Amino acid sequence: MAPQPVLNGPLAALLEWQAMAEGAYSKNTLRAQKADGAIFQAFCEARGESYLPADPKTIRAFIEDRVKAGKKPATIRRYVATISRVHIAAGLLSPCSSEAVRLGLKKMGRETSARQDQAHPLGWKEIKEFIEAAGEGLRADRERAMLCVAYETLARRGELVALELRDLDFHPDGTGQALIRRGKTDVEGQGRLAYLSRETVRWLKIWLEHAGIDDGAVFCRLVGAGKIGGPLNPGSIAPIFKRVAQWIGMSERIVERVSGHSTRVGATQDLTELDIDLAAITQAGGWKSTRMPLQYAEKINAAKSGMSKAAEKAGRDSIADFAGRFDSLDRG
Repeated sequence: MAPQPVLNGPLAALLEWQAMAEGAYSKNTLRAQKADGAIFQAFCEARGESYLPADPKTIRAFIEDRVKAGKKPATIRRYVATISRVHIAAGLLSPCSSEAVRLGLKKMGRETSARQDQAHPLGWKEIKEFIEAAGEGLRADRERAMLCVAYETLARRGELVALELRDLDFHPDGTGQALIRRGKTDVEGQGRLAYLSRETVRWLKIWLEHAGIDDGAVFCRLVGAGKIGGPLNPGSIAPIFKRVAQWIGMSERIVERVSGHSTRVGATQDLTELDIDLAAITQAGGWKSTRMPLQYAEKINAAKSGMSKAAEKAGRDSIADFAGRFDSLDRG
C-alpha cells in the first residue's frame, strides 16, 4: 500500500478546525461551507492559482465570475465569508479583508440587485381550503396536521421535521404547545414554545392516531399505500407544500414559487394583516432581528402605509368616485 501523504501547515490546521466545528455549526451550514470551498478551489485550479493561501486578486476574479454565472449577492457574500473562515482556520491572514476584495464586493452591489425572490405564501386561507378539500387517508391526515403545525409555529423546514412527540403538550382545554428545540438562529439550543390552537391539535391528534405514532418523529414518510416510514428530511417539505398548492388549484407559475418557507411567510403576513405587534411576530418566528419579518410582510405593510391611508382620505381610492369620473369620461 502506498504511504499516505502527511498533511502539515495550513491544510492540517484546516482539517483540525473542520473536526472541531462538528457540532458547533448545523450540518447544513457545514455542508454549505464545504461546498463553497470546493467551488472556489475548482475555480483556482482551473486558473492554475493557489487557493490556500489565495491572492486577493483571485478572490476578486472569483466574485466577478460568480456574478456572471448569475449567483445572488447573498450567495457570493457567503462564498467570500467561507473563504475568509478557511484561511483563518488554517492559521493564515484572511485575504478577504483586502481592498481588492472589498471593492469587488462593492462593485457587485452596484451591478446586481440584492433583492431575493420570496417564497409564495401559504396563509390560513389556503390552509383552510386544503383542509376542507383534502379528503381521507393517511396522506391527507399528515398534510393537514403538518400545514397547521408549520403555520402556527412558524417553523422552518428543519425545525418541522425535527419535531418529536415529546415536544408536544396537549392541554385539557383542547389547545396545546410545541417545543421547537433548536432553530437556525438558536445556536445555544434554548428552544422556543409555540402555541397550538384547538383546530391544529385536533388534526394533529387525528394524524398521530391514524399513523400509530406513539414515540419519535411527529411527521414521517409514507411508504406505499399505508405504511409509516422514518422521519421526513428537510428537503421533502417543499415538494409536499407544492403538491398542496396544486391540490387547491394554484397556477403552475405560483406553484413553482412555493417552498418549505411558504407557511412561514404566510403566517407572518397574516399576523401583520391582523396588526399583531412586530416584536411579537419576531419572537414567534424565532428571529433575532426584525429584518426578515419586515421583508415577508412588505406587501402588507405597503398596503397599510401612510400613502395608502392618504389616498383613502383624499378619495383617490374611492370606488364610487372613480366610477363616476370614468363614466363622465366615457360619455364625453
